[in-house]
Amino acid sequence: MTPLFGVRMEISGIAPLRALEKLSAAGIRARDVRKEGVARLNFCVKSKETEKIFAIFARSCYTVTRKESVGLTRLAAFLRRRPGIPAGGLAAVALAASSNLFVLRICVTGSAARYAERAEEILAEAGLSPFSLYSEGAAEAAEAALLTLPGVVFASVGKEGCVLTVTLEESAEAPAPAQKASLAAPRSGVIEELTVLRGTPLVAEGDSVAAGQTLVGGYFLTEAGEQRQTPAVARCSLLCTYEAEFVGAADSEQFRARSVAAARLRAGGELVSSSYTVREEAGGYVCAVSLVVRVRVAVNMGSASG
Repeated sequence: MTPLFGVRMEISGIAPLRALEKLSAAGIRARDVRKEGVARLNFCVKSKETEKIFAIFARSCYTVTRKESVGLTRLAAFLRRRPGIPAGGLAAVALAASSNLFVLRICVTGSAARYAERAEEILAEAGLSPFSLYSEGAAEAAEAALLTLPGVVFASVGKEGCVLTVTLEESAEAPAPAQKASLAAPRSGVIEELTVLRGTPLVAEGDSVAAGQTLVGGYFLTEAGEQRQTPAVARCSLLCTYEAEFVGAADSEQFRARSVAAARLRAGGELVSSSYTVREEAGGYVCAVSLVVRVRVAVNMGSASG
């Protein structure tokens, strides 16, 4: 996230990620890091840390440039240049800021973007998910957890507008992720589509499967009927049913819409269809929501989840 009193800087040179590691070792935290090229990074630091950064790289192969002020530093400079701005202008700024309190979309970038699904799980565990309120404390907790991912040497969680951007970078020397042997169902459902590039399919489209059931085995059969082990390469989409009940004091369109929205957040996946019924019970109302969502799963196919 961007510091309240900050400066956006740019560093260029060979292996700029190592320069960030050097800053981290000096106790300086780079935030909202953006790749501007193969050998150039753009990032934010606290205003009071700029002189220290220039001192660190004074006699190095890296070029450091101060780009612009950000956060309240930028606002303060702006107000100093225009002392006659009316109070109404400040109220408009405050209103615009309040409209960006929620997270509507999550974007994962960087050389370790293959961890996108796990990164979203970590964010959710910290309290950051689509339609949730943004919290700097939650973002910092998520950053610490993201750094525990194998091979990840840098993690940044930044928010611009209603979009939460997660940047994950791995060391150039990081080992390739271990391949999984087979493809398993993450939850119970019906096979909608199954594509097998390597391995042995154990189910067919239209089959009902249970959570954890192996869909594609990590082996192939020889002409003699022997099994030869090989990591499976496959992907599958499942149609999964999710049902939940929500209790309210009164029956209204708002209560029904809120119940369906809450069920969608909990169900995950891609919504295919939804329905609900409302019944009166114990002096209140119960909205029973039934959803069908599409869940995609893959194994050993690049950035797809396994």
